[in-house]
Amino acid sequence: MSYTPWPLSDEQNDIIELCRSFAKDRIRPAGRGVDEADTESPVELFREAARVGITDFMIPEEYGGGGFTDVFTQCLVQEQLCFGDPGIGNFVCSNGFFADPIMALGTAEQKETWLRPLTGTSPQFTALATTEPGSGSDSASIITRADKVDGGYRLNGQKAWISNAGLADSYVVFAKTDTSQRSRGVSAFLLPRDTEGMEFGAPMKKMGQRAIVCREVFFSDAFVPAHNLLGEEGQGFYGLMRTFDISRVVLGAAALGTARAAYEYARDYARERSQFGKPIIDHQAVAFRLADMSARIDAAWLQVLNAARMIDAGEAVPREKVTASAAMAKLNASETAMFCTWAGVQTLGGWGYSREHPVEQWMRDAKLEEIEEGTSDIMRLLISRNLT
Repeated sequence: MSYTPWPLSDEQNDIIELCRSFAKDRIRPAGRGVDEADTESPVELFREAARVGITDFMIPEEYGGGGFTDVFTQCLVQEQLCFGDPGIGNFVCSNGFFADPIMALGTAEQKETWLRPLTGTSPQFTALATTEPGSGSDSASIITRADKVDGGYRLNGQKAWISNAGLADSYVVFAKTDTSQRSRGVSAFLLPRDTEGMEFGAPMKKMGQRAIVCREVFFSDAFVPAHNLLGEEGQGFYGLMRTFDISRVVLGAAALGTARAAYEYARDYARERSQFGKPIIDHQAVAFRLADMSARIDAAWLQVLNAARMIDAGEAVPREKVTASAAMAKLNASETAMFCTWAGVQTLGGWGYSREHPVEQWMRDAKLEEIEEGTSDIMRLLISRNLT
C-alpha cells in the first residue's frame, strides 16, 4: 500500500490486510480471464469476496455491514483491491456507490429495506442510473421524466452506460420531476429489477474494466410507488452531488491502486531485464521514468487521502472546498494512473504492448478513470468554479 501519514486502528489494519491478501491471491490471477471474457462479470468472485466480508465493509453496522462508513478507510480498501485488478476491484465494492445516496437522502425505513440486502454472505447486486445518451457529466440536463400519478410516479426515458444494469437487483434512478428546472428538478427513485416497464439493452463493448458490465436501461411508463421516492422531490441532484464527491475520491484511490500496480510491475521487470550489458533499470531514461511514476503516485495519494479527510470532517469543511478537493483528487489520481500505465508499457517495450503482461490491460483500464464520474475537463471546470 502507498504510504499513509495517519495512524490506523487495528480494525483498519485488519480490513486492509484482508483486502491485500484477497487482491493478491484471488483478484490478480483472475484479471486476464475476466478481461478476455469481455462482457461477463465475475459473479462468483464477488460472492467469494462477500463471504470474507469485503463487499459490505462500507455499509453501517446497524444494517449488517462492516461499519467502515468513513471515506478515508474506503480509499485504503479500494487502493488495495484495484492494485489486484481495477475492474474487479471496483466491481467488488460497487454496492457502496448505490448506498451513498440512500445514506444521504433515505428515511430510516428505506435504509433498512434497501441497505440490509447488501450485507451478509449472499448480498444483492445494485446499480446507480444517472448517465443518458445525451447527458454524461452534466447530470442536471437529464431528460428521463418522472410524472406524478395516483400512488406514485411513471418513469419514461433512457439511461446509458449503467454499471451492473441487468445484473443488479436494486436501482437508484435519477429523473426529472420538474422539467422546467435543471438541478432543482432532479429527483431520485428506488426501483427493484422486476419493475414493469424497465428493460435492459445488450452488454456494451468497452475498452477496459470489463468486470463491470454496462447496459442501457429503458423506462416505458415504469411505475414507482410514492414511498420509493428517495428524499423529497427536487432533492435528487443534491444527493447525487454528495455521492459524486465521495465516489470521485474513492475512484481516485482505485486509480492509484492501478498506478501502483503498473509502477511495481515495471520496476521489477526493469531490475530483471538487461539490455546493452546491464539491467535496464540502470539506464537513465528508465530510472527517471520510474522516479516520475513513484513521485506522481505519492503526491496524488496524499491528495486523495486529504480529500477523504475533508469529506469525513462533515460540515467543518465548506462544501465548495470539499467539491474542489474531490475534483482535484480525481483529476490528479486518474491522470497519474494513465501516465503510470503508459510508462509501464513503455518500460517493457514490445512486451508491454503484448498481452503476455498485464500492463497493456491496465493502460486500457486506467482510461476509464479519466472519464467516469466526470471527465478530466469537467474536473478542471469544477475546480475553477470552487476556487477558495
